[in-house]
Amino acid sequence: MKATSLLSQGRTQVLVVGGGPVGLLAALRLRQRGVEVRVVDQQSEHRAHSFPVVLHPQSLRLLQDVGVSAALFWRGRPVTRLTVYTEHERRAVLELPKVPGIGAGVLTLPQDGLRQALCNALRERGVNVEYDTRLAMLQQDARSVWGRLVHEEPSRLLLSGYRSEINAFQADFVIGADGYDSTVRSALGIELVNHGKLESFAFFDAPSSRAGHEAHLALSEDYCNSIFPLQGGKARFSFQLGRSLNKVLDASALQDLVMARTPWFTEPVTGCDWSGVAEFRRALASSFGQGRVWLAGEAAHLTGPLGVQSLNVGLDEANDLALRIADALSSPGTPSFGSHYEAHRSRQWRELLGLSESVQPRPDCAEWTRRHLSHLAACLPASEGDLKELLAQLRLSPISSGVSR
Repeated sequence: MKATSLLSQGRTQVLVVGGGPVGLLAALRLRQRGVEVRVVDQQSEHRAHSFPVVLHPQSLRLLQDVGVSAALFWRGRPVTRLTVYTEHERRAVLELPKVPGIGAGVLTLPQDGLRQALCNALRERGVNVEYDTRLAMLQQDARSVWGRLVHEEPSRLLLSGYRSEINAFQADFVIGADGYDSTVRSALGIELVNHGKLESFAFFDAPSSRAGHEAHLALSEDYCNSIFPLQGGKARFSFQLGRSLNKVLDASALQDLVMARTPWFTEPVTGCDWSGVAEFRRALASSFGQGRVWLAGEAAHLTGPLGVQSLNVGLDEANDLALRIADALSSPGTPSFGSHYEAHRSRQWRELLGLSESVQPRPDCAEWTRRHLSHLAACLPASEGDLKELLAQLRLSPISSGVSR
């Protein structure tokens, strides 16, 4: 049996808490800048069903920059256009911003494909994710961060005599990329403030002969729905629900939802490979961090699933944080970056969550766009300049915030 190890001092420049795509990208960017990094994740390496993700143009640029984009396309499906429907009528066909050298506007693929590509790139740089390892204590002062990590092997927890392995750590900075139930956010005493009620969505991965290179967004006064092509002649169907579906989520349920929400999608449903229901809410952390500890991804924000913005903006936050931390480590006398990171990300998420106005209709803006303005920004697969480009195609103009990056 494993005995409790002696409390040992593990020193690194940056500790990344969270081994999902956001934490892995932060770690990879730091290693590229020559920074010592350690990545821990309280989950096991082998996880449950891998949900498809939609990578925005900005995410593809970042992944191309760290050298992993090529590894994604063998499992991914490029998407070049987004067709928008309201009241069951086609209203607009949006050309998604292209990424130089890639061509695709966005890419759909299983999340484990993204995670594995980042893990492989990190491993080549000498970093392995420490799974089944949770943050147990976190403290900081003006010079460093320290605390305790607990390693627990789930398969051995119930064995007589087994005891968890406890290790101390010390770091110059900590990045919390550990998701909705963030232990880093809790350790800092930062509140995750809800903005709106819980919303339920049903998801189906199903065969589709129409799974080409075009995605579909269907809006109504009550529901937001989307269809994204996946590799292998399949599509991901997402439907917002008034309440959880009180029936088996099979091909029959999918056919009923397709007929009710997207009747223009006339292809008969022939099967369903996977389905599920999940709840989402809009939420924003009261702060993105403090001192030497900062948050990225769903540790700091939550939103609906259709625009996949929490993940994608989280990747941009991870890259941003990594570069700022690398600069701070190479030039210790430079001013703290925290206030700039906080201001930019807080402003961005207040706009994405509809807590502050970010766009206004132009005089030639269509009436349907004005009616669905509150839904559009959160449902489009883009952020920052790419989002502005899509909104411009809908004849919407950005409202200047006056906050620079």
